[in-house]
Amino acid sequence: MSSAVGRSRDTELLVGALETSPGSGVFEVDDRLRVEEVSLGTDAEISTARMSVRLDDEFDTADARARYAPDLRVIARTDEADASRNVVLFDGYPPVQEARWRGGPGRGEESYGFVATHVYERLSRERAAWIFGRRMRSGAIADGLVADPVRWGGRSVLVEALPCVFNLDGAANCSATPLTVTSPDGSPRSIRVFTYDDDPSGVAWTYLNALRYLVWFHAPSAGPVFEGNVFDTTDGQVSSAPGSPTSSRVLGRLLVAAESLNCEATNLVEALSLLADAAGVHVTVDATAAGAGVRSAFRVWAVGDGPRRSLNLARGGRHADGAARFDGSSLSASDVFRANEIGAADMRWDYRRIVNAPIVVGGVKGYEMTLPLVPGWLPTVNLDDVDLPDRAAAKAAALTPLQVNELGAGAGQNPWFQKYHREGSAFADNRFVGRRWVLNEDGRFDGATFNRNVPFDDYQPFDFSTVSGSGITVRGAWSRRSRALLPTITRTQLGARFGVFVEVSFDGGTTWCRPQGPTVVLRDPTAIAFEVTNPTQITPVGVDPLEQNMWYAIIDQTFRVRVTALIEADDRLIAAAAPSNSGSPTLWTTSRVVHRPGVYRFHTRAGTTDVLASVNPEATDVDRDDSADIAAFAGELEARGRDRAVVAAPVLPWLDTWFSIGVEIKGVRGRGVSFLTREGEAAFGPAVVGKRFRFGDGMWETSLVLEHSDAAG
Repeated sequence: MSSAVGRSRDTELLVGALETSPGSGVFEVDDRLRVEEVSLGTDAEISTARMSVRLDDEFDTADARARYAPDLRVIARTDEADASRNVVLFDGYPPVQEARWRGGPGRGEESYGFVATHVYERLSRERAAWIFGRRMRSGAIADGLVADPVRWGGRSVLVEALPCVFNLDGAANCSATPLTVTSPDGSPRSIRVFTYDDDPSGVAWTYLNALRYLVWFHAPSAGPVFEGNVFDTTDGQVSSAPGSPTSSRVLGRLLVAAESLNCEATNLVEALSLLADAAGVHVTVDATAAGAGVRSAFRVWAVGDGPRRSLNLARGGRHADGAARFDGSSLSASDVFRANEIGAADMRWDYRRIVNAPIVVGGVKGYEMTLPLVPGWLPTVNLDDVDLPDRAAAKAAALTPLQVNELGAGAGQNPWFQKYHREGSAFADNRFVGRRWVLNEDGRFDGATFNRNVPFDDYQPFDFSTVSGSGITVRGAWSRRSRALLPTITRTQLGARFGVFVEVSFDGGTTWCRPQGPTVVLRDPTAIAFEVTNPTQITPVGVDPLEQNMWYAIIDQTFRVRVTALIEADDRLIAAAAPSNSGSPTLWTTSRVVHRPGVYRFHTRAGTTDVLASVNPEATDVDRDDSADIAAFAGELEARGRDRAVVAAPVLPWLDTWFSIGVEIKGVRGRGVSFLTREGEAAFGPAVVGKRFRFGDGMWETSLVLEHSDAAG
């Protein structure tokens, strides 16, 4: 196609070419096809083309239906004398076809046409494009990788039981070791795969690695959409950590940790659109001529990386001395076109979208701490507040496991067995006695009802300042509300999780050990419960229940329970950027709350009473403080949102291929109109995210769909 400035052929037509047979990839120009409109989009916007079919006495609607099958590919391209300069504007299939008959006395009218949808939409129907489960290494592959890395390095299996969610709920579920696969040109390529959600060796998925994963596993190698620049652009960045410095805007946005990116039960088109929206990039499918055929391929891009161009529209009228501002009488046609690219345009400067004081809300702060628990049952006769002379008799009333076995069926008649043994007839009404130990952080267990022996003789809402420094909280500062016992952030030397770490003492807190038998963590109230069949089963390590057990120690007033867990505070990780008025067109302070609780988090074991603090003291991945990152993100939002948005819809009076999708528009030269807005130290203009070609009244026009870089991400 000739360049815009040299094109005086305003009636130039596109030609339609039809595939000779389904899947052949061989196209022939069909002179019965007339291209009337082509609409190009990016991301989730699927490109379309409207074409009409020339009918005559020898070719009616029945013939058209037979020729234009929905599985035959159709392209719209230019028809240059030099075939190497042909430009393909559309590549797709015609699934929606329409025929019309209009008849009446003395006249008859018949027409046929179709709306073709881009091959990108056809890709969404491919079996391989549907996403469910996740690619992982099986046990056999993991073992083989150790023995023979070359042979097993590229293998993975689909684990259907686990969903394809990148960094599910903030858990880093990407395998630390990528696959080594073979690219189409025979060179090695690295592709990340999943691991399980609690894998201590897992690393965080970046959007970059998620993009490579999706395209590698779900874009069929035989097309209809090929890999394009996805891998070329991102090669060498597979092992880069989130936030790594990059030389391009698209890589900078892709090298961010994915935030619970859920691609389960989507197709590739939907998944890439979700990823592009979350990462602030664009994924476009470009069609290029390949001989007489076509090749469609992915292109990932971000505003600011591509070319920046201006539209031209000469200013009319005259100067003060009467001379014309633009005199085209002595100019060539190409010069006139060069100075007047716009046939029509609507422009709007929108100051309402300014956000110069954003507030970014991260996750709730969490502190790992060791907490003493108190009895969570009503004071009970022969258990609580037993006088010293009566304690031997109270202990004798309880049955140890050996005694239960000796009594056999007769144990069911024992009053203690009936109430406190799990198989007792009255156990349901006494199930908490001796077994449930509560934090009482909300104060629901009041002293008037639950006070008993020392040290449980003064029930009050738990005061977190007793186990944490003043930098975390002070007496009464935290609200009295229910707080869950969350798994610890401390891990063993081998990386295993402690979960909620429960310990018991039989000597008033002098020595501690892990309880024997199952325990459960309760949410309402916040508590732990011992789920043993018989409470006398819980003993010091190696001690016979007849000598010492939990029940006896409660009677002796020496049994204690403590738990180490992560506790949520009352505050979150929050960053609020102050407005920067330099260069801003408004002095108003406009805020917006942006929620990123899964991205920016804070949890620590510093500054608290924590029995696990000495476990793995050299570990660097225990504490997490994203304060600097969330502040930087808030600053980025402020820099990006401090300026007004410029919205424009220019129309060019010809078939344009100069302003392709992704081109950034600086403004309209000749009219003093700038589209640039500030984003930090840089200025960016709206990008072309769509184009619409229309033919009517004997000429073509091209409408540019522009989207500002802030809205584009």
